Amino acid sequence: MDKGRAVVGVSVIGALVLAAGLVVETVPTQGLTTSTTGGGVCGTYPEGSAVAAAWFMTDLQNETDHDVRVRTVRIATIEGVRLEHLALAPHPRTSSPGVIITEDPDQPAEYGRTVPVGSGVVVRPHSDLNVSGRIVLDPDRTAGFVRGVVVTTQDGLGRLHTVTEPIAFGTGIGTGHDASEIGCHGA
Repeated sequence: MDKGRAVVGVSVIGALVLAAGLVVETVPTQGLTTSTTGGGVCGTYPEGSAVAAAWFMTDLQNETDHDVRVRTVRIATIEGVRLEHLALAPHPRTSSPGVIITEDPDQPAEYGRTVPVGSGVVVRPHSDLNVSGRIVLDPDRTAGFVRGVVVTTQDGLGRLHTVTEPIAFGTGIGTGHDASEIGCHGA
């Protein structure tokens, strides 16, 4: 009789553990989010310039109550430019003067707080991740752009989540570029 109760007890405990596991597994989790719905940031250099280059930066938020590990970061579309630099700036502080990319050793420590994309950055709950990069216009083009910063993250259960920041960043030489050439309107 005690064996029977033990078997029933173990079965009940096993069922409760399985049910708890299913509840945890079905609770929706997400990775990073973005508040941008599109648009672009573009600028041009005067006619006759030899080279056009620009830095860009975009911000993604971890609005969850858990850590989010960054697995990959890539640019969805690269048109007429080459991507010379892509880096992450985890946990930017609002009290700092901003995340500014520099290789100048004379700059203050809060400048250039970036890490390589493949460094396994963890974005803490309710904090931000900045993705920054540098584009240089191809020699045979008068305008070009990058569009769509695609970030894939992994949650605590090992599930992958992908978010795309749809904003475009463009650069060019001269004026009167079509929006499709430079990635956004008004440049």
